[in-house]
Amino acid sequence: MISKGLQIKLALYFCAMIALQCDVLWQARESIPQGLPDFSGAYTAGLILRDGQGDRLYDDALQESLQRSFSPIAVQKRGTILPYIHLPYEALVYLPLAHFSYLTAYGIWLGVDLVLLGSIPFLLRRQLSALGKVPVYLWLLACLSFYPIFVSLIQGQDSVLLLFLYCLAWRSLERGSELVSGSWLALGLYKYHLVVAFVLPLWRRKKLLAGFLSSATILGLISLAVTGWSSLVRYPSYLWGTEHDLKYGFNNLPGLIANIRGLISGIVSSSHPQIQTVLTALLSAIVLLTMMYAARKTPVADFAVRQALIALLLVGTILISYHLYVHDLSPLFLALVLVLEILLSRPAIPKWTRRTLWVCIAILFFSPLYLVLSLRYGQLRLMAVVLIVLFLALLSLLRSLGPVNKDEATAPQASAGR
Repeated sequence: MISKGLQIKLALYFCAMIALQCDVLWQARESIPQGLPDFSGAYTAGLILRDGQGDRLYDDALQESLQRSFSPIAVQKRGTILPYIHLPYEALVYLPLAHFSYLTAYGIWLGVDLVLLGSIPFLLRRQLSALGKVPVYLWLLACLSFYPIFVSLIQGQDSVLLLFLYCLAWRSLERGSELVSGSWLALGLYKYHLVVAFVLPLWRRKKLLAGFLSSATILGLISLAVTGWSSLVRYPSYLWGTEHDLKYGFNNLPGLIANIRGLISGIVSSSHPQIQTVLTALLSAIVLLTMMYAARKTPVADFAVRQALIALLLVGTILISYHLYVHDLSPLFLALVLVLEILLSRPAIPKWTRRTLWVCIAILFFSPLYLVLSLRYGQLRLMAVVLIVLFLALLSLLRSLGPVNKDEATAPQASAGR
């Protein structure tokens, strides 16, 4: 339980982080009406569908024409367009917004994000014995002070939506509705690099996998209806081009990619791309196999063990994702909440593990570090070191929470009854 005094101190800390972030926003206040936020790409997709040209959703010429119509200054400053790179079904979300001006649509989307963010405490609190007693206002301050969420809000990104879907999936999983949980996860496939690796270690949960695959199939058919076959088949090559073509310079900033790929790019010279690729693939495979092993060997009858496993899978998924900027760290909020719940409700955790987890949480909630690493030095990839340490600490936590003898491992129901 968090004491009243500590609640006040935390509230003041969160308010300080929010104030710092608002100062950053104030300094960049002109960028929003100019169309510089990432929302421009999503709004463009909505315009394309509004005009009945879904088969040209990934047409650069059409996207440039539309973006110049509502944000000519942004196109000029970037030197290129901000392409829509997500799966076609997500563009339907932005279709209603295309009937408004860009700035009005941005405001509506920001409002939707804030509503989703405000609902997260109510989704999670009932399932958490320790954090469930924390006042809602402290939850909301924590959400707004988490820098990746702040960036997602200002950029008009869809990362808050992905966090919301993860929270829904977790809540359904805790209620025993694995089929529904899999369906919520499938809806997040517009950022498939932040979902597929999370689902893979859970493949033994047949109902969850069935919900995921059936919903993914439906979303695939919707995407086909939106763009047509030829455009949908072209999507992978288009996506790869936006990631590696130098004309999309903003997508070629490995220093701002806070995952294994970004970290390796800072260790191995860009003159050795093959070595970068091999090391990234090797380390990513190790992380994924570790996640699968943990999911297979960890008994999940105990609540704390289940939460530690979910947190591990979330952190591992972020580490091995190919494309990851600061707003993509938003789903990490759920992982940190689950870890906090364990730390507050389970005192019998090894000191090294407990201290490491607390330090990692403190670092990830420290906004100035993000600002210095990203805006001043362009080295946000160093955050991957924190995530690796967090991943290892979660493995240690799982081991400490696991059964102490073979009989417990074979009798999960007895463990759950303690």
